[in-house]
Amino acid sequence: MKFLLTWALALTTLSAQALTIGAYNIRNFDYDERYRITTNKPELANIIKQINVDVLSVEEIHDTAKWDEFVAKSLPGYGTEVSQCGGDHGQRLGFLYNTKTVEMLSFNEDLSISNPGGPGTCDSGSRPLAIALFQIKATKQKFFGMTAHLKSGNNGAGKREKQYQIIKNIINELKSKTGVKDFYFAGDLNTTEYSNKGSDYNQLTKVVRDLGMVNLTERVGCTAYWWGGTDDGVENPTTLDHVIATPGLLKIQPQPLVYGHCAKVQCRQAKVKDLGVSYEGVSDHCPITAKIQ
Repeated sequence: MKFLLTWALALTTLSAQALTIGAYNIRNFDYDERYRITTNKPELANIIKQINVDVLSVEEIHDTAKWDEFVAKSLPGYGTEVSQCGGDHGQRLGFLYNTKTVEMLSFNEDLSISNPGGPGTCDSGSRPLAIALFQIKATKQKFFGMTAHLKSGNNGAGKREKQYQIIKNIINELKSKTGVKDFYFAGDLNTTEYSNKGSDYNQLTKVVRDLGMVNLTERVGCTAYWWGGTDDGVENPTTLDHVIATPGLLKIQPQPLVYGHCAKVQCRQAKVKDLGVSYEGVSDHCPITAKIQ
């Protein structure tokens, strides 16, 4: 009986320490003016409940009031914090987190990444970097989370390289000033040439190596779909989103997963109708997660 009780306690402790982190670009929540599409909130809620994430980096939150209302109404047990600034297109970013498993101790946004080398402004340039300090309730372990949405497009590689350097500097500075050693950064890094191991792949691989971190979602297959540059009615998979973490957060072998339409069609080329409601009504991106503890 004593052995069984000890074993049950061990299982409970392991379960309590389980932690999943992820990222999701939620296309201009809650209304995409380009395509005149209102976010399908029931589908978005179903997706987030399915992934059962503890800390989720979120991007492209255009209407923060409606986002707060959506979280409060549709996602009980979750807290959220997003940036006040959103760059040229008002695409704010931040975090959604499970209040039962983690506590957010602080939140701020850094505008230096918006216009590297120049003055950062709230409503111009790229999106800021959202930075939060979290504490895992079961273990009291602290870690910083960072949500990034880097410059888009093939012609943005030069700016992305400068943005990576700023992220590196911020992480190293926070380590030195706070004593916190564990970090993750995630989001839409716009690595347009990642899948074919082009310049974006080389850039990100170098950053991860220089920081001594691990790209948890390196092998998810794809994270988004786009029209592919040809009007043939077939959408193409690509890898734009990533979750990067320090080894101190990795208590188990990372288990990366991709959801939504990426999982539905298994990252193959597909027609819009086959990609379904998550693609048409929520986002061209898919949520990605990694269980790390």
